[in-house]
Amino acid sequence: MDINYLLALQNLRDATGGVLNTFFEYITKLGETSVIVFFVGLVYWGLNKKQGIFLMFSLYTNRIINGFIKITACVYRPWIRDARITPVPEAMKDATGYSFPSGHTANATSVWGGMAIPAKDGVKCPKWFSVILIILVLLIAFSRNYLGVHTPQDVVVALVIGAAVLFLMSKLMPIIDERPNMDIWVMLGGVALCVLLILYAALKSYPTDYAADGSVIVEGSKMAVDSFKNAGMGIGFFIGWFIERRFIKFSTDDNTANIIRLIFCVLTYTALDHFAGVGADALIAAGRNSGITKALAEFVRVCYFVAGASAFTELILKFIPKKTENK
Repeated sequence: MDINYLLALQNLRDATGGVLNTFFEYITKLGETSVIVFFVGLVYWGLNKKQGIFLMFSLYTNRIINGFIKITACVYRPWIRDARITPVPEAMKDATGYSFPSGHTANATSVWGGMAIPAKDGVKCPKWFSVILIILVLLIAFSRNYLGVHTPQDVVVALVIGAAVLFLMSKLMPIIDERPNMDIWVMLGGVALCVLLILYAALKSYPTDYAADGSVIVEGSKMAVDSFKNAGMGIGFFIGWFIERRFIKFSTDDNTANIIRLIFCVLTYTALDHFAGVGADALIAAGRNSGITKALAEFVRVCYFVAGASAFTELILKFIPKKTENK
């Protein structure tokens, strides 16, 4: 039934000459990790730190859960399951790993949905804008079906899990704020969960299916790389969050400092993101384990994103004289 639904959407694309393809390609990009992280950085570094932390807790918790489910269910992408499915080529570039549940939908629910739910002392969006954000989440979820890279159950489950994580984080964040020493246990628990995901991804067996000519259709170990990456992201976040909370403690109350921090953090993170990717590709080309290498690259990226960039900014701000009011 799910394949029939995708075929119906495919027929619609063909019948309309792909007139909506470009629109949904842009919509689906709003669920890509790179776009999502960039937006979270704008909020975290330059708008409202509390809201940024809330979004990151939701995002990386969702990524960890997504990593566990993907390599447990081991559901192939729609075009692997049924050769009649022909996805929009542009959408296939980021459709890596197993299909269930949808990572783009999880990202969108965590961040765009998270902006619609104000964190404690966070950004409070007008109701009309919150409605637009919820519609955007649903459009991103539908775009994964329309473009032919995910089945309905992939996006529905991702939406449900994402909403549940948002609810959980809305309850957990105030408790962490009220109990300062709880952060170390949250950090240790999060890192332990990510290490467990790495071990699970490395040691479990994966299904192997063969084509008529005897070639392997899908190599399970390669499909698990996304789960390694999610684990690396999670470790980077929990350690970075703990370091920032205990030792850096920057504030987004000063607009001038926010602008300086935002410019510096965006520039340095963009550079680090590029070199981390180049370094990881070089190590993989040299024969290093692709999963562990990707996990390490994501750890470096996210830890710098959460703690490193703001730490360097705070050092810079100490050398900038503050304006004093005349009394």
